[in-house]
Amino acid sequence: MSERGVGVVERELLDRARDAEVARRRDYYARLELVAELDRAAVAEATGDRGTVRLLQAHWNVDHAEAKRLLDEAGDLVARRSLQGERLPARFPCTSAAVAAGAIGPGHVVVIRRTMARLERISDLSVEDGVEADRFLAEKARLMSPAGLTALAKALVAHLDPDGEAPPEGEERCDELHVVRRRDGRLDFKGSLHDPADAEVFLGAIDPLAEELGPEDTRSLERRRADALKEVVENADPSPAGEPADDAAAGDEPEPALIPQPRRAEPTSRPSGPSGPGRVLLTLTMDHRWLQQAVGHGVLDSGALVHPQTVRRLACDAGIIPMVLGSRSEPLDVGRQQRTAPDAIRRALNLRDGGCAFPGCTRPPRRCQAHHVDHWLDGGDTCVENMCLLCRFHHQLVHHGHWTITMIDGRPWFTPPDWIDPDRQPRPGGRPRPPELPQSTLSAACPHGP
Repeated sequence: MSERGVGVVERELLDRARDAEVARRRDYYARLELVAELDRAAVAEATGDRGTVRLLQAHWNVDHAEAKRLLDEAGDLVARRSLQGERLPARFPCTSAAVAAGAIGPGHVVVIRRTMARLERISDLSVEDGVEADRFLAEKARLMSPAGLTALAKALVAHLDPDGEAPPEGEERCDELHVVRRRDGRLDFKGSLHDPADAEVFLGAIDPLAEELGPEDTRSLERRRADALKEVVENADPSPAGEPADDAAAGDEPEPALIPQPRRAEPTSRPSGPSGPGRVLLTLTMDHRWLQQAVGHGVLDSGALVHPQTVRRLACDAGIIPMVLGSRSEPLDVGRQQRTAPDAIRRALNLRDGGCAFPGCTRPPRRCQAHHVDHWLDGGDTCVENMCLLCRFHHQLVHHGHWTITMIDGRPWFTPPDWIDPDRQPRPGGRPRPPELPQSTLSAACPHGP
């Protein structure tokens, strides 16, 4: 990364790029307004088309799927008219206002509409909560990429509907592995695992063996995973080895502290010998009351939600490491005695950040490094309050770029450079934690349209 800084020429180019993107997003909203007007005026009847979707297909030369998406989005984001001709706000007025202002784009709209459709299936969700969900998502979309908003939306749905949708009966029966041996001796295979816990275990066995071996390792991720799978198969041992390695974490609040020390230390190097890699370390986080009552959901490191019955099944064969959440635990704060994060702190960071803490990044904890917010060489302590997880790319970006990290209420916040956000508004990092939705009126939450 260049160290020469951003000069006048670069800033002018960045400003032009920002203005062009804002203009593109505004044009996108104007397009939706035109679609809504075509539909409201029943132009398709005059042209002989079978509805507005077919009209758009023929008039704009687009596919059916795109024409239908545009009509559906226009129905949600453009102001409507009553039967008496009165102007009504859009179904999602806050999102509508953000798109009209050029603050968010089509990718954000897809995430918000999908989330709102999911929330509408919650039987006891109040109208006020639905209004606040629109406001909350539209506000956060201004600061996040669609991928980051997706993660936040999943947390919001889990917050408003902790029991989630019932998993399909006999889901495991859908698991499959197709293996075809070719005449030349090679194998072709593909398969699927439907249980999120099974998927986590599979990746937990493969990905640690698929890490790059150094700068000279030029293999692609796909090739490294194939080599890792061969290593697992070659070292397979039919007899069980080691102590149970599934871990369930229980607690009530999001701030982590770990007691006592794990029964089994996390592996720090590849296993050797014919016994293979041993059992995979699986971390599940769940409220202890939910675990006892078999309600709510558990959360994997990947952010995937696990049905409470699955968590209870795994807990029957697990070494449980209790985590007391919402308090400061002295054993975690090792201070200046060592630079690298010990297992206890690493587990707490995994739970708090849920992967790379950089806003919008989806790298899981196993592909992240523990970063000191105040560098250890500059006197920063090795403790949860001074550390966060970052993937390799964002670790380099923070060390050599212009983003800054500040710990606020035990959570990392990332401040972008002024050429990304002229106001340099801090953005929350780590695992999404949507606040309790207040009961407020629509008029107080946002304008009734652009």
